[in-house]
Amino acid sequence: MKLKIKAILAFAATALMLLSCHQKRDYDYSRWYADPDGESSGRPINVMSFNWRTETSGDPGELSWANRRKAVAAMLKAKSPILMGCQECQPNQKEQILSDDSRYAVIGDHLGYAKDEPECDVIFYMKDSVEVLAHNTFFLTPTPDVYSHLPQSNHYRVCTWGKMRLKADGREFYHFNTHLDYLEDAQPPQMDVLLLKIKEINAEGLPIFLTADWNAEENSHIFADIKDYGFKSARLEATVGDSYKTFNGFGSGSQTLDHCWYMGFSGVSRFTTVRDKYVGVPYISDHYPINIILKF
Repeated sequence: MKLKIKAILAFAATALMLLSCHQKRDYDYSRWYADPDGESSGRPINVMSFNWRTETSGDPGELSWANRRKAVAAMLKAKSPILMGCQECQPNQKEQILSDDSRYAVIGDHLGYAKDEPECDVIFYMKDSVEVLAHNTFFLTPTPDVYSHLPQSNHYRVCTWGKMRLKADGREFYHFNTHLDYLEDAQPPQMDVLLLKIKEINAEGLPIFLTADWNAEENSHIFADIKDYGFKSARLEATVGDSYKTFNGFGSGSQTLDHCWYMGFSGVSRFTTVRDKYVGVPYISDHYPINIILKF
């Protein structure tokens, strides 16, 4: 009996020792479960880039803008970006979305070229979150303030920018939104104009981010100069992110053409390619939106 009691006591002592060792070795797993959008992330802002495709008779039935418009409105309600750089925006589409979601206002002018191409690159912003201090739109040509397009381009390509202030804490930053040509010969000179205007407009060196349908993969040589200048890829730098293709071609495409570049922010807590379906619509556009949480 005494041997049995000693064995039990020895087992209990060993168990206590093992438990004690286990407690000493225990890890703090909270960092793996922490909300990357939390306050500790450094005052995040929720932004988006979205080529929502123009309204065209070539998109019938469930692919038509009349059908996709409902999905865009539902997506905005679900994601609620405070800023969204939108490409291929027609005046009627802009007014419809403003009617669907009264939280937003928009900047971005069609510069009188609606007779040729009614679409433009605009920035939607949430009125109760963002104050627009200054804004403008310019052409991606050597004469950016003159109605023009490059000889090697079939389209009038523009960029809209806004100098913004967060109403919550007064922080200021710039948002540039554009759409590069799909013709490769036009892209390098367009990028040259874009970087030149960024340096001119953001002379005070405020935090800045660029949204666009770039019509180029992220590893393209056309981004070399903005990388050298200090811009980083939100997709590559994100704490939580993905690498899904953004151009879906309504089921026939598979390229990553939509990117967000930033500098002056402390980082990116989340990058999401928004592939959800809304209100039963199979495709919100021939591009998926990208949703980025930038940290000051």
